Amino acid sequence: MTSLSRLSRLTLPLQTLFWLAFSLETFAEDDTWQWPEFNGLIAGAISQDNLPYKQVDTQQQPSLLVFGRLGDVFIEGNRAGLPLKRFDFGSLSLMGQLRTHQYLDADDTDLTDQDREQSIELGPQISIPLGQGYVSQFSVLQDISGKHDGQEYEAAIYKRFIFDDLRIVATLALQYQSKDLLDYYVGTNSYSPQAELTQEVELLGVYDISDAWSAVLVWRYYQHGQEFRNSPLTNGDTSQRVAIGVGRNF
Repeated sequence: MTSLSRLSRLTLPLQTLFWLAFSLETFAEDDTWQWPEFNGLIAGAISQDNLPYKQVDTQQQPSLLVFGRLGDVFIEGNRAGLPLKRFDFGSLSLMGQLRTHQYLDADDTDLTDQDREQSIELGPQISIPLGQGYVSQFSVLQDISGKHDGQEYEAAIYKRFIFDDLRIVATLALQYQSKDLLDYYVGTNSYSPQAELTQEVELLGVYDISDAWSAVLVWRYYQHGQEFRNSPLTNGDTSQRVAIGVGRNF
């Protein structure tokens, strides 16, 4: 991968994230808009992607991890959302996502001449507290970037754990990926996959070094299905993304 490609992979997610936060906050206010206050963690990090594509080496690049709130907009790594309404049973939000774990540069392989780029997706998310600290989430994400024009339907459950200066968020998710989404990332002229389920495990750990500084670790593991594995582009059915960094609390 060229240095320019690495730079674009870093800058595009950051631009997308803050553009989304800016846009959601702007449309949510009727009065004269002012830049909202950010409360959270911003960390410089090194990330590593283990992608199950043939002829593709492990991808390593600098990244920026952002967790917190920009006004009413909450930011969780590659996702940002705006709460819309609260109910007795939970809440409804508008969620935006950058698909950071699925991409393929055509320069890295001779099996395709088509780049499979990270997509930007948007849709509703319902969060329902289950008690004992567990929260369930149901999301529908539609591609709005013109990459795959597909959808992902997700059911997830997460819980936060606190051990003195260490905070951990553990998430389990099932994701039903549409045919258009899968075809974009693993389809070829001779192979057209069908829609199927993907499973995700995510661990987010934040350790407070001091009041101002924290260390952060993010691990995401994806178990893809048979349609993904049978593609002539892939050599497996698992993806992993790890990022570790140090950042400042605001």
